Amino acid sequence: MSGTRSLAWIDRAVTALAAWALLIGVAWAAPTSQQKNWVTYRSQQGNLAFEYPSGIFTEEKGDPTDALQTRTADRAGRVFTTRDGTAVLQIGTFPNLDNASVDEMRKRALAASYSDAKLDYNRSASNWYVLSGTRGKETFYERVHFSCSGRRLDIWAVTYPTAEASFYDDIVEEMHKRFRPILDRTKCG
Repeated sequence: MSGTRSLAWIDRAVTALAAWALLIGVAWAAPTSQQKNWVTYRSQQGNLAFEYPSGIFTEEKGDPTDALQTRTADRAGRVFTTRDGTAVLQIGTFPNLDNASVDEMRKRALAASYSDAKLDYNRSASNWYVLSGTRGKETFYERVHFSCSGRRLDIWAVTYPTAEASFYDDIVEEMHKRFRPILDRTKCG
């Protein structure tokens, strides 16, 4: 019986220690609002501005829109990743060359990028749409805003491990809140 008590005490101690370690690990891993360090990325052309947490995402070199077949001076884009590369933030602005409507662009995105996804959020208005959900073990959020009377598409999308959604969901929500005021200050040609 005393052997059973010893084992039970050890089990409780190990469980308590594991819970304490988990709590310390979460506190250690979750950056404070100061560590998130919100900054504004501005393109050289002045046609793209976006607030993001530079304590979480680091800007990659190069403009991903350089690979596009249609080259115009009023396009810009950037990719940001976390240090471990598991989360990716992409931002961009492009001319709406074929005057696609919000519904047309949303359908294109669904077919091209999210045909195998489970959508949790699929909303649109006269000048924007948002798609959010999961694809395998990844969560995504994509927002496309039609600015300059629909002549320009301002896009941001983020993907991250679904297992880390409790951390990234708050960041996405904050990026969403900060996105609107930036749109009001962008330049329309």
